[in-house]
Amino acid sequence: MRRQVVRLVNGTRVERAARSGYNACRALLPAALLSADEAKARGYDRQTVEIASKVLAGDGNTVDAGAHCGSILRHLLRQSPRGEHWAFEPIPNLAHQLRRHYPRARVEQVALSDFSGTAEFHFLPDAAAYSSLLTRTDVEAGQSVHLLPVQVRRMDDVIPEDLPMALIKIDVEGAEAAVLRGAARLLERDHPVVVFECAPAKLADCIPTLENAGLRLSLPADFIAGKRRRLDEVVNLGWERHEFCYVASSP
Repeated sequence: MRRQVVRLVNGTRVERAARSGYNACRALLPAALLSADEAKARGYDRQTVEIASKVLAGDGNTVDAGAHCGSILRHLLRQSPRGEHWAFEPIPNLAHQLRRHYPRARVEQVALSDFSGTAEFHFLPDAAAYSSLLTRTDVEAGQSVHLLPVQVRRMDDVIPEDLPMALIKIDVEGAEAAVLRGAARLLERDHPVVVFECAPAKLADCIPTLENAGLRLSLPADFIAGKRRRLDEVVNLGWERHEFCYVASSP
């Protein structure tokens, strides 16, 4: 039933309202009724908002890579009303909705990576949040997959060099290491706080870029609490707890 409803509203005027209503209903569900990953994702969103409140001082600039429906973007705009906010979303109808509903944000209908050009984006209409630049057979199994031609850019080539970034949020379904590599110059220059989703198995691909930029890895709860752990401890806890959200920041 849910897939049928998604197909009916996808790309229409009511899609954002339908998604907002669905997410609002999900938000009211007790954690016991959510899957483990859904409960973690809800917690990560809350932690991301809390991190933004700590990092942004009303005029901090931000990047939302994989903005989707704008659930985090709206908080960034609220926390930093005088800042400049860049949202990247390659799915056409979602990018269009972001422009309509968040006119203060600079919305780019592109996918971020470590190269500039074009690519085929794996769009899952029944589960748009899991769409990715990558082919992921485990995620795509049993799903309808549409290959969308999209523009691909490096963050370093898009964000002006004279615009310092305070916070970057990355949710790009497996392509986070490439997004970080494409932002290496910005990371080294500005040392922003980076909140990014990443499976433990892919974390090792992200660490070199972060270390080269002088950023230190943390778990979200530790960052909020001001607690520091050694890198190997963070990595091991990520595996043990099946964490899929991390924070990188200046030591």
